[in-house]
Amino acid sequence: MKNGRNLIVNADGYGFTPGVNEGIIKTFESGMITSTSCTPNFGHLGEAGKVQKQFPQVSFGIHFNLNVGPPCAPIEKVRSLVGNDGRFHGPALGEKLLRGQVKVEEMEIELEAQAAILADQGVSISHWDGHQNKHLWPVYFDVACRVAKKFNIPGIRSHRRQLYSTKGPIAASALTSYYLRNPKRVVTHLGGRWRTAQAERRGFVAADRLITPGYADDSHKSLGAFWHTLADTLAQGYSEVYCHPGFPDALLRANSQYVDPRADEVKVLTDPRVLEHFREQNISLINFWDLQKVRAS
Repeated sequence: MKNGRNLIVNADGYGFTPGVNEGIIKTFESGMITSTSCTPNFGHLGEAGKVQKQFPQVSFGIHFNLNVGPPCAPIEKVRSLVGNDGRFHGPALGEKLLRGQVKVEEMEIELEAQAAILADQGVSISHWDGHQNKHLWPVYFDVACRVAKKFNIPGIRSHRRQLYSTKGPIAASALTSYYLRNPKRVVTHLGGRWRTAQAERRGFVAADRLITPGYADDSHKSLGAFWHTLADTLAQGYSEVYCHPGFPDALLRANSQYVDPRADEVKVLTDPRVLEHFREQNISLINFWDLQKVRAS
């Protein structure tokens, strides 16, 4: 594992809804998913500690969430994080952070409450990331780092993006063209790389790169062609890709814009031909605990 091509395949959102849980567990059973990030604030973690023991090959992380759904902490302790309906501010969170309308100490209370729910279930938390990648925002990032350290969470999602298509990594000329057309992405993608380096300096471990389809063309993680090409072209070292398998249900439709393609992701990730192709290409499917061991050696 120390040499060669290694890939973490992380399913985001375990605990989001019953349908999402069902889909993610099916991908655990197939062997393609090696890691998951848990969403504690929707009350559907179930017995996550027992599920972790059932699938020891899967690392369980936390998907910090301050923008969708209800808080885990008592509302009176996190008033600045929620609206009159007692739910997070959604897309307005960013503006409220910039205006100083969200109290840092309340962010910390809420993130600690989320981590405590997972830890109290007996889950050994391997890594952290954030819903819709909002954890990359300056204040949010610093608070999340403190909480992750407090709970001895060793890993973090890499944000060293490698843009991908169904043909493989995007060529330099196409990347230049893409970023010229989308200058805001230059800022966010460079910012993500900087955040990853910051996290590593603080002692967190991260993969070498984050495989990211769908930016420069219509490739998608719900397509078998993407996964087959990824197996054919994956670079040496330690890569990460995240996905969102699940079965749509009413709760998901009420809280997410990404709904029906999740079922397509389940179908692809449980197709035995996909896993077999990764094996044929001698790619090691690893989890965040494996990555931590490598970085420590």
